[in-house]
Amino acid sequence: MKHRWLAAKRWYLSTRHFASPFKEMLDAEVPGPKTPFRRIEFVSLDIETTGLDARSADMLSVGWVLIRDARVDLATARSLIVRPSGEVGSSASVHGLTDTLVGTGLKWTEALAEVVTALTGRVLLVHHAGLDKALLDRMCLSHFGAALPVPVVDTLALEHRRQQRMHHIDTKQSLKLSDLRDTYGLPRYNAHDCLVDAIATAELLLAMVARNGGRQATRLRDL
Repeated sequence: MKHRWLAAKRWYLSTRHFASPFKEMLDAEVPGPKTPFRRIEFVSLDIETTGLDARSADMLSVGWVLIRDARVDLATARSLIVRPSGEVGSSASVHGLTDTLVGTGLKWTEALAEVVTALTGRVLLVHHAGLDKALLDRMCLSHFGAALPVPVVDTLALEHRRQQRMHHIDTKQSLKLSDLRDTYGLPRYNAHDCLVDAIATAELLLAMVARNGGRQATRLRDL
């Protein structure tokens, strides 16, 4: 149903006029639910923000890396500093992005255009879509006039569904990116750097797929 809803939404939006690169993103074919894992290109993305409320937070930095042929392609890694509409505030103590640093960054519309271009024909991969995808939706709605209609895989939601299938949800287990990487035997990285977190999320997805069915059997619908 999610794929059908997305396909219907993309078809409807294709009847409207949008500026580039949103138009090109809509015109591009996206992977269907039966697409094998190895044939999917994922954009593993992370955003550092001024807060945790996607309705009001500003983007301060965004980083992404592609998964191609079931491998993290580090040659595609990209990281942008973004100039917010206001001050960084107390969030600087978390990610280290000061007003001086972000003051030299791109306009948010320029950064958003690069993200939309990267997502053209690909699947968005995030850890906690409730923040990153919701923020991108708000930004796209503001700048282009529509939310971001791309397939999304959320490693946090994926783990939660896995526990539900096992009829064992451990309410004490943290689903934070770093803690979930521990669960899957992955090394710890320094958190709150958007590119590092994007790479960490990409590696986590590969580990989850390897443990839960393998790359040969997995389809997009399984994620």
